[in-house]
Amino acid sequence: MMRRYGLAVLSGGLFGAGLRISGMTDTIKVQNWLDVFGTWDPTLAFVLGGAILPMAVAWRVAARLERSYLGLALPAAPSRDLDRNLIAGSILFGMGWALAGLCPGPALASISFGGIGGLVFLLAMLGGMVAAPALRVRLDGAAPAARPRSKMDIRALTPTYAVSPQIELSDLPAIKAAGFTTVIDNRPDGEIPAHLHTPHMKAAAEALGLTFVANPVIGGALTMENVRLQSKVMADATGPVFAYCASGNRCSVVWALMNAGHRSTDDLIRTPAKYGYNLEPLRGQIEAFAAESGAGID
Repeated sequence: MMRRYGLAVLSGGLFGAGLRISGMTDTIKVQNWLDVFGTWDPTLAFVLGGAILPMAVAWRVAARLERSYLGLALPAAPSRDLDRNLIAGSILFGMGWALAGLCPGPALASISFGGIGGLVFLLAMLGGMVAAPALRVRLDGAAPAARPRSKMDIRALTPTYAVSPQIELSDLPAIKAAGFTTVIDNRPDGEIPAHLHTPHMKAAAEALGLTFVANPVIGGALTMENVRLQSKVMADATGPVFAYCASGNRCSVVWALMNAGHRSTDDLIRTPAKYGYNLEPLRGQIEAFAAESGAGID
């Protein structure tokens, strides 16, 4: 525990020192960098470039690891999906950054030097962060025509278990027609628009005679309860099971872990790899599950 706090203090100190030394806390300098058609100051581009390069390396290193240096679950890679929320949020963020010359990191640092103005900015930013999720839900519910198209792509890992990226309500009849009897949602409601939340999906699935089970897996924080529940659903299912999440990767990871000890580790990694899911970094975790369980479910 002390090591964890020590590294947190060290990381925070380095981050704060970097902000100060690089000029990212200098609101005039930031505004001049963003004023491309005016008094443009390009020096902060080197700061951002210096941040991007080690971060790119860090993501590649993290992709080969099962846990962090402190033994904690690593976060999932950021989504590459492009939607209106991302575009609108980026525009609003850019406008706020250019107007005030502060973004989240420097805003926190401004408590020490920004006076009442820095405090007001910080409080306003926190208020916006609290209000944003509710606003997103209302916008998603108010504009059904702008909802993203389905990415359903049935990827059968076994004859009785298939995975898919996020589905739409309109996909459920096709899932039923394909012979599936059970649908498992491995994606938390907080990641998706309101019309795809569990109550709506469950009601629509059950109206078609499908069994619907919510088993949300938080990216990078899969639990034993997730594995146990998925195994139980598989055991209770009267026919093939269809599982979905953002990309299908989490559904594949749960499948591999619940079958650890029943299939070879190579097979559990090779099968999802056919669909682009790289479970090689989880080899050690799968083998640990195999040593503990010794049995699994297709």
